[in-house]
Amino acid sequence: MTKRVVFCIPTVTRPYRVCLDSLEASVPLIEAAGWDHGMVTEIGNPYISAARSYMLRKAQDTKADVIMFIDHDLSWKPEDLLKVIETEGEVVAGIYRFKKDEEEYMGVLDDDKDGMPKVREDGCIKATRVPAGFLKITAGAVNRFMTAYPELCYGPKFNLSVDLFNHGAHKGAWWGEDYAFSRNWIDCGGELWIVPDLDLNHHTTDKKYKGNYHQFLLRQPGGSNSDNPRE
Repeated sequence: MTKRVVFCIPTVTRPYRVCLDSLEASVPLIEAAGWDHGMVTEIGNPYISAARSYMLRKAQDTKADVIMFIDHDLSWKPEDLLKVIETEGEVVAGIYRFKKDEEEYMGVLDDDKDGMPKVREDGCIKATRVPAGFLKITAGAVNRFMTAYPELCYGPKFNLSVDLFNHGAHKGAWWGEDYAFSRNWIDCGGELWIVPDLDLNHHTTDKKYKGNYHQFLLRQPGGSNSDNPRE
């Protein structure tokens, strides 16, 4: 049975050329792996949670098995997109750098009691917060979220939409749309997984912030490529 993935790209103006080029280069691998695919965009909407909600509804209307949110200012290697789509888990993310010279990545790991990442056999790392710019969510996860949070659903009962990325103040702190989704997903029993070995680049109009979280971790204290590797 053919599986369907829909790529959702929100942008105030239009997706960067590097993003569209990366997606175009990824499509042959996705098709070869047996996936049907589509794309929806939400252009000009300054409210990011609303933009993501509208795109999600459109993806659901096409009977998507997997929804892949992609930010308009990212680029990647062709195989990286398929890797995230096919990685086990209801919610799986690639993480990327902030747009600054210091190499720092979005997301928060779910470390063990010794402060070490929780790593699966396939190399994926468990997280408590992930960004939404390279994020896979299964249709089953969306349904589970809607059941857990009926107050975030809206529209006709026969065709409900959900504000998956509802953001704002929560217990004395402000939550952006991606971390708010992460919190709600974990609170209803879900898990977040990061695929670390991706070449994800975050772009401005004139600069590329190249990143690979796996390589970054290896350079940290205790990593195999650090000055002080763990024994």
